[in-house]
Amino acid sequence: MSTAKPSRLPYLILSVVLIGIGAWAAVMFTSRPTDAPLAQNSVAPGTAPDTGGSLEGQLAPDFSGVELKGAAIKLADYRGKVVFLNFWATWCEPCKEEMPSMERLYQKFKGQPFEILAVSLDANPTQDVPAFLSKTKMSLSFPLLMDKDQLISKQLYRTTGVPESFIIGPDGKVIKHAIGKYEWDSQPIIDYFDNLLKAVKAGLPQPAQG
Repeated sequence: MSTAKPSRLPYLILSVVLIGIGAWAAVMFTSRPTDAPLAQNSVAPGTAPDTGGSLEGQLAPDFSGVELKGAAIKLADYRGKVVFLNFWATWCEPCKEEMPSMERLYQKFKGQPFEILAVSLDANPTQDVPAFLSKTKMSLSFPLLMDKDQLISKQLYRTTGVPESFIIGPDGKVIKHAIGKYEWDSQPIIDYFDNLLKAVKAGLPQPAQG
């Protein structure tokens, strides 16, 4: 007996909804924050994929790394979830200012198909990051990755400074690239992620019963 193939309609609906949410994000993030990135870093020609100046709408470059507690992290393992990828450094004051709101956002959507990955550009992250957390008495429960050679940030994602953030959809494509500091648990941004996650959960087909 042949088995019917699952309909692709849910994925098509999800794609349309994500495009709409992406358009909303474009409006929401159009006003650049007052805190510009602290470091303007150039990338040598040929060291990064040709993205035409933006990764939005393209597949997010995959990477592997190690988080502060020693666990291996691979971006591809989060396929099916919304990923908030943030690049930061302990010496970056705007990064320090936005991180508490990132933690509140993380707690807000805990248990949902949502993850925050914060990538440190510090030269000595295994020393600098714990010292930073201790000094600021900041408690962060999302994974903190290390990118001391800036291979992920500069070569793969072509960041121009910190903080910079990428919102990645469940299909692995970049929905939005946000430059500078944001209050990530402000109501408009919470609404944005809430609608995005509702679309993700509504658009994913249910597993076959058997």
